Amino acid sequence: MGVTMCEAASAAPPGQGVVSRLRGTSAERPEVDAGLAGGLRDWLEDGLSEAVAALPDDGNPVRVTKEAVNQVLVCEAHFVASRDVARPMSIELARGLMVDALFRQWITTGDIADPWEDAVAALAVSSDGAEMTAFLSSLGADARQNLRGELATHLERVTSSWPHPSPSWMARTQERLIVPLAGGQVVLSGVIDLALGTPSSGRASVCIVEVKSGRRRIEHRGDLHLYALLETLRSGAPPFRIATFYTATGELDVEPVGRDALTSALHRVLAAGQRLCRLHSGAEPQRTPNPLCAHCTGLTACPAGQKRVKEAAGA
Repeated sequence: MGVTMCEAASAAPPGQGVVSRLRGTSAERPEVDAGLAGGLRDWLEDGLSEAVAALPDDGNPVRVTKEAVNQVLVCEAHFVASRDVARPMSIELARGLMVDALFRQWITTGDIADPWEDAVAALAVSSDGAEMTAFLSSLGADARQNLRGELATHLERVTSSWPHPSPSWMARTQERLIVPLAGGQVVLSGVIDLALGTPSSGRASVCIVEVKSGRRRIEHRGDLHLYALLETLRSGAPPFRIATFYTATGELDVEPVGRDALTSALHRVLAAGQRLCRLHSGAEPQRTPNPLCAHCTGLTACPAGQKRVKEAAGA
């Protein structure tokens, strides 16, 4: 269960609850198993070998991201239908991207002059900034005012919960994790909102934090486990702790990283990687009707999905 920042603050000065829960003390950090990362990598390489052998020699690696893992394990046809479709612009997406931008600015500079203007400026230089800034400009006065209010509320949770990091924290925002497998034919990748500490061959030291502006979802824990696996494979040492900070409530969910979490993530990556390799090789995607069929961009070409939607509607 998460502990709210208000509860943490009652036992420590503002911000110190975050520090103690994420960083702990050196005595709490487990010794790094020198053979763990190599064993996990060998496990993945062996498990993917057959699927990789069937890949076409086109020079394009199979990319395994958290989005690809989540989608292809639910339904291969949905993954194929949605991978080339741009994300639809929405208030929820705008809020999430703006909160992420303000969180990065607060952690790196400790100063935010105008939340709206600062967030829009950050979005303008992002990969899909033109679309999002155009969407924000198209909002009516009431919708824009409501979003401004939401943004201020989320930002207040951030600034009251997070101190400006000490240089000793080695804070990095938007850190990219890249792990090539099978000679680069498969690439695991992810971007984490915040990393604290540096990898160590002695005691585990790194903490990974994801920031969410929406409600708590069960898949958030799986995403963190994936990032823990990527960090372990990349640096040779697992992170000490992983956490999700919910800006709507100020809750901080913290979890120690053990072998079970890494093994669970490995099984998901292996299953998804095999499917992604098969699809990359030109195989017909398998269709798995599920509760998300009604929102799939490929529904019009999927009889199984259409049947699932009609059954759910009681037709």
